[in-house]
Amino acid sequence: MKKIIFIILITLVSCSSRKVLVDKTDIKKDSIAETKIVVTKIDTVNKTDSTKVIINADSSEITITPIDSSKTIIVDGKSYKNVVLKIKKNKSNTLYTNNKKESNIKRIDSIATSKVKTKEHQVGKTKIIDKKQNYWNLLWQILLILILYLLWRNRRRLLNVL
Repeated sequence: MKKIIFIILITLVSCSSRKVLVDKTDIKKDSIAETKIVVTKIDTVNKTDSTKVIINADSSEITITPIDSSKTIIVDGKSYKNVVLKIKKNKSNTLYTNNKKESNIKRIDSIATSKVKTKEHQVGKTKIIDKKQNYWNLLWQILLILILYLLWRNRRRLLNVL
């Protein structure tokens, strides 16, 4: 008898309603960013170098010859006798001019371009199970079997009473 009651209780306790709620949502986002930078460098170097040389040369030559070579000659406070004088004067002017010009121009230009591509993929899964069963029919059948078993076991006592 105890075994039967134990089996009935396990059957009634083990069966219960089932409630399942699954909600899955997958969101995938892909972003691609493309950045393009163009850098332009312009270096300009101008060099000008000019050299100018001017030379002024003035030379003069004087020859003094005495008419009578036996007499003395006085030139610039000096006395000379029996001489032919040659006086050379050289005058030289040199003008050296150097013009040097140097210019550096540096210019840097940059252009930046950005492109962004975004993709979004969304997958959703929803699973809802709400399962409730009515176990009263099973309980009535088990009670009926139990009552029949008890009647069959106590049939002699019942027959004596009637």
